[in-house]
Amino acid sequence: MNYRTYLVAGCFLCIGIAKNPNGIATAGSSFRKSRQLACVFETSKIIPLTKELEIIRLNVRLLLSGTESEEARRSHSENHPQDNIPSFFVKESSLDILQHANEDINTLDCRISAYFTANTQIIWPGREIRASSLDSWFICTIKHTAEKYMTTAFLVQTHKENENHSQGQLSPGIAEQSHVSAVFLVHTRPSVVRSALSKDVLFDCAFSIDHQADVTIQWVLHRKGGHKKLMFTYNGSSKQVEHMADRAEMFLEEIPKGNASLLLRNVEMRDEGTYSCSVSVSSLTGEQAIQLQIEEKPTVIVNVNSLSLVEGEQYKLICDIRNYYPLDAQAQWLRELKGSRKVPDVVKNVLSSNHRQSSNGTYSFSRYFLLTASLKDNEHTYTCRVDHQSLQAPIRRSVIVQVRGDNLYREG
Repeated sequence: MNYRTYLVAGCFLCIGIAKNPNGIATAGSSFRKSRQLACVFETSKIIPLTKELEIIRLNVRLLLSGTESEEARRSHSENHPQDNIPSFFVKESSLDILQHANEDINTLDCRISAYFTANTQIIWPGREIRASSLDSWFICTIKHTAEKYMTTAFLVQTHKENENHSQGQLSPGIAEQSHVSAVFLVHTRPSVVRSALSKDVLFDCAFSIDHQADVTIQWVLHRKGGHKKLMFTYNGSSKQVEHMADRAEMFLEEIPKGNASLLLRNVEMRDEGTYSCSVSVSSLTGEQAIQLQIEEKPTVIVNVNSLSLVEGEQYKLICDIRNYYPLDAQAQWLRELKGSRKVPDVVKNVLSSNHRQSSNGTYSFSRYFLLTASLKDNEHTYTCRVDHQSLQAPIRRSVIVQVRGDNLYREG
């Protein structure tokens, strides 16, 4: 299966406004119309006395160029003359941040921070190199609150000669706009990928640059406990794959188109963790993280489908919950009259076995109880109900119980 097959099947790099069956746009309308987004600018400073690091957060506004943005800005200035919120105005010639961040603004979290260059001039095509001043670089991260995607954009502000500025700093009370250009962005979707064992998983990572450039791409798996595993390294300068882990693939012919996605085949339990996609160009590195969660649905089996007992007879009802992951699974035995609409009774005095782990890492355990047949159990159903995070609805396995009187048994 090639990349395009995965693309159509999973819609991993879908771009545009989603529509409902009636053809009405249900996502993206607000952001595309207003072309502005409330953000938080994060910076820090050292407290002189305690030497502690203090995090400072300022409300700012991200404005995207275009007719609608200009009108919104002018309208906002007229209606809110006392507005003192600093603004980042992204120039029209920049990369299209809306290409990915096209949701309603209420579902987006925007953070902007300074990208410190250690007083080093970043060499970027199309930008003038001057010894008298340095450009100010910023990182803007737009994240969907439901973890559908995340976009990180590098913004650069060019300072004019003899302009009084402090690189990477915003002062409260400044309402003037900072005109910036978006020159490099990295995008992933979704932030969390769930997969069963033995499946192929596609980690979607895309990038855009404002010029043709060779990029270096690296994928690293971060496991629990701080253990790391290098999954894939591609060197754009040499156009060579420098490292490729077992079962890991990239679509090399798609890299010039901005596709840095990683395909992992035949997923195993040891593959669970956080995968970082790092794209480097010039001296900038954009990094995004995607978490892989293994989820294996349980198999639920009861040791009998129906019972015909004599009053006073005992029978052990067992519910086996097998081969599930992760560990947390809940199982209950319920008792209800056949055809009744009443809430089932939870069976008491139910015991659990120890959890057993199989060679593939999945878990199993049993829930059981000893049923002493009573005439009041006749025509009742005993149901084992199992809940697990891999299930959209609980699994139910039922046993129908028939009980006849002891005197009928003796007469027989």
